Amino acid sequence: MNRTENIAYNSKLGIFSWFGWRLHISQRAKLIKDAGFDTTCLWWAAEERANTGSLDDLPKIVRDNGLEIDNVHVPFAEAHLLSSENQLERRGMVDMHKQWIEDCARHKIPKLVFHTCPAYDNPPPPADVLLDSVAEIVEFAQQARVILAAENTRRRDYIDFVFERIDCEYLRFCYDSGHDFIWSDEQIAVLKRWGHKLIMTHLHDNKGENDDHLIPLTGKIDWQKVVAAWPKDYKGPLMLEVVGNPETESPDVFLKRAFENLIKLKNLKI
Repeated sequence: MNRTENIAYNSKLGIFSWFGWRLHISQRAKLIKDAGFDTTCLWWAAEERANTGSLDDLPKIVRDNGLEIDNVHVPFAEAHLLSSENQLERRGMVDMHKQWIEDCARHKIPKLVFHTCPAYDNPPPPADVLLDSVAEIVEFAQQARVILAAENTRRRDYIDFVFERIDCEYLRFCYDSGHDFIWSDEQIAVLKRWGHKLIMTHLHDNKGENDDHLIPLTGKIDWQKVVAAWPKDYKGPLMLEVVGNPETESPDVFLKRAFENLIKLKNLKI
């Protein structure tokens, strides 16, 4: 990257639609659009269904409010089942991912973000059975023309393990800044190594101890270090994955702060 160049100068700006307020998706979509964002990603999970109704209604509601939908984020609490030695458990989770891919294809949503690493503390090293699961899911995604984005979480070696062994244009990388700076044994290493596969971001900050999902530039992440490692050919959106506190501010004020800081981050130079 040229040393006077900022990150993703031509990228669209987005925010995760599940940002801390349990409002109907129509209200959240309008708030996101009014704050200045171009695009969003949808939480494709039971919490959203309970809050809004059928997941199949979400895409039209969001698009009717003038937002693009870049991707869906699928549930990750049972991501460990992709590595299960119990074939029934593993088959159930593989099939669930296939259903989510079919949902994306049906609603013309081009990408799906998923986790390969277990969500619980101290997960074990990645196992070969994970490759069987991911390879099957990737093959299905390729047929459906939906791009999968594997997100870095508690162990970055899961990303290394999968990308070293499966090379496919339909398996790409979602960089999560908060996860990188609290859980990685070497910060920025995953972005430097796999930046050429980057297609999606989860940008958020933290205080250095917990996965706080703060607005960028309000925590302790070294954003200059992130910018310095940013792939110069990245053309995807700059997507926030931040969560506000409904007890301390209104959603419109929170989204305004989030958008303003994303602009600052976008304009940050090295």
